[in-house]
Amino acid sequence: MAKNIEIAFTIRDVSRITKISVRRLAYWDQIELVQPSLKSASGKGSRRLYSLQDLVELVIIGRLLNTKLPLQRIRKSFSCIRNLPIPFSELVIVSNGETIYACKSNDFIVDTLRHGQTVLELVVADLLKEVEEQAKAFSLAEGQRSPQTDSIPVAVS
Repeated sequence: MAKNIEIAFTIRDVSRITKISVRRLAYWDQIELVQPSLKSASGKGSRRLYSLQDLVELVIIGRLLNTKLPLQRIRKSFSCIRNLPIPFSELVIVSNGETIYACKSNDFIVDTLRHGQTVLELVVADLLKEVEEQAKAFSLAEGQRSPQTDSIPVAVS
C-alpha cells in the first residue's frame, strides 16, 4: 500500500518559491501568522520545514497584502479559515479590499473578519430561472396562461 509522502520545504526553498523574503517568513513564524507545519524552529540554526499547504497559505497572504489589506486583518481571517469545518484545499478565498471571505460554493460563504458570519449569496440569473419556472408552473396550474402565447396575461389600467 502506498503512503502519502509529504514534501518538506526549507525556509530558503519557500522564499524562492513564494518570492517572500526569508526574514519576513521568519517574522511570520514568530508572530504565528504561518508557522511551518512539518517542523518548527527549535533554536538557532535549526531548520523549519514547510508543507505544500503552508506554501499555498503564504502565497495567498502575500497576494492579500498586495491589495493593501492590513496584516492584522489577514491574520484574524486566517485564524477563522483554519477553524472552518471544510478542508483548506476546497476553499476559494475572496476579498473586496475590506474583508476576506472563504467560500466553498454558493451555499457556503463566510466573512472571516466578522467572527465567521455566514454571508448570503444570491445569483440573479439562477433566481430568474427559478422564478420563471415557478411562475409558469403556477400559471398552468391556475389556468391563467393564454393558449396562443407563452406569457401570463397582465391587467392594464
